[in-house]
Amino acid sequence: MSKVLTADGYGSRLVIALNGKFPGPTIEAYEDQTMIIHVRNLMHTDSTTIHWHGMHQKGTPGSDGVAFISQTPILPGQTFTYRFSAQPHGSSFYHAHIGDQRSMGLYGGLIIYPRYKFFSQPQVGFTVLLQDWNHDDEPETLYQRMINGVYDLSKFTLIEPTQSIDGANFSRFHIHSALINGKGRFYTGRLNNIFAHNGAPLETFEVEYGKSYRFRVISASTLYPFRVYVQGHRDLNIRASDGFEIARGTGINISDLIVESFIIHPGERYDFTLNANQNGGTYLLVAESIEDLSKKSPPEYHAAEAIIRYKGTSSSTYPNKDSSVQSHCTSSTPCVTFNCPYLYYPTNNYRPCLTFDKANSNESLSKFKEIQNADETLFFNFAFPGEPRYTPGSVNGHQFISPTSPILTNEKDLTTNCRNSDCGEDKICNCTYSVELSSNRVYQFVLTNLGNGRGWSHPIHLHGHYFYVMKMGFGSYNQASGKFLTSTTDIECIGSRNYCNSARWANITWKNAGNSIPGLRLDYPPEKDTIIIPTGGYVIIRFKANNPGAWFFHCHIDLHN
Repeated sequence: MSKVLTADGYGSRLVIALNGKFPGPTIEAYEDQTMIIHVRNLMHTDSTTIHWHGMHQKGTPGSDGVAFISQTPILPGQTFTYRFSAQPHGSSFYHAHIGDQRSMGLYGGLIIYPRYKFFSQPQVGFTVLLQDWNHDDEPETLYQRMINGVYDLSKFTLIEPTQSIDGANFSRFHIHSALINGKGRFYTGRLNNIFAHNGAPLETFEVEYGKSYRFRVISASTLYPFRVYVQGHRDLNIRASDGFEIARGTGINISDLIVESFIIHPGERYDFTLNANQNGGTYLLVAESIEDLSKKSPPEYHAAEAIIRYKGTSSSTYPNKDSSVQSHCTSSTPCVTFNCPYLYYPTNNYRPCLTFDKANSNESLSKFKEIQNADETLFFNFAFPGEPRYTPGSVNGHQFISPTSPILTNEKDLTTNCRNSDCGEDKICNCTYSVELSSNRVYQFVLTNLGNGRGWSHPIHLHGHYFYVMKMGFGSYNQASGKFLTSTTDIECIGSRNYCNSARWANITWKNAGNSIPGLRLDYPPEKDTIIIPTGGYVIIRFKANNPGAWFFHCHIDLHN
């Protein structure tokens, strides 16, 4: 029996289906259960691997699913069995970790229910898989389009990358629309000051008045961050990020993290609970691209949407985007937005930003005390440094070359090691960049987005571990317009070309791995495995290196990676 996959209802595109579904089926399990998952590759020409994003693979590094890091790719016609323990609890997902297969649909939800009750009941709810969508995406040309640009073939003009409200750039992967659970609708322009769309069907979540529901928002996006809100429901109670429970404050000062909306970046997951306390009817769950499209001509609107339908409402009642959705944000009733990658929205938006490091862990078994003192600090600059016409994505100036056999099991076969003669503070080198850590030491990583290659979005994901977000450092901004002005002065880039391949604290008293850095969140810092680095700024994370293996550490935008 043939199936129709509508996506955003525009044109046709090649997708990858899992068990006949796009995206793949959501897998549910309980914490500490043994997962045995057989993956059969029925693609005719492509190899694949599956990464279980959020699973720490403690003792099972061979099941991490990263091509040539932890395993050899699964060839066409082959079957590979992944076996691992379902931990930690929370909202995770699985996705391809080779080429462009994630953006083609090779992903699905992975929900691990906790063994113990949490404050943030209910646990059962709705899974919201979010994906940006491009009508022309071809895996063979996507990377070249990012490097050389995307052209409007009707006008033979280059489509300029869009920017977020602070002026930070997005890569040249053009977004046309977005999907929730594989469904969306394409906005075709503005008609009588209202955005018109093609009427494609949307995912529907049914709720009952008076009840509370948990929504698990999972970003499988290729590139774009989204601001998520619910029409007609001002209060979203943020319960968890990347599976870990969070709140505001600690001890007797703890409170729910109530916001009007939140921003989610590729690889991140956010759980929120929603009280179904409005009049019956239908409302839109909206994930709106954080691009500034105000100067686009003709006008564009990029969002993923789903329907929240109150029980008893006719299925023929179909909501539309309310063009006055911002009207409820006023000076007396501002709309707090959580997890901003910048410090401000324009003043007249009445939208104060709450950055991620303002949250606290709400995990009853948090082990934050074991990382209160760090043994070593390492700096990693994720950027596109270089000279005109040569600005490859790199970490500390190292453009990553994939090994030809798995590092985990065949390290002796590696022929693309990094050489000191090729790499340096004023050089860009091509090699398999790796850093060896010592077992059971506490590491403090300073993740930066600095130098002449800064200015692009970088959500950073660490495999095999979770980490504690100790502090986010930002540059300076125009508070009225929200525009970025200058990079942070907390960090000094070393070198004459300002690549920032090497860096150090500008304040010499911060140089030790101690706790003299102001603003460190030492009491119940929030846990995470994917974090955005602000343009011109930095993030301090800490973790204990207690899971031996070969672990990928990368930007979760595949084109950057």
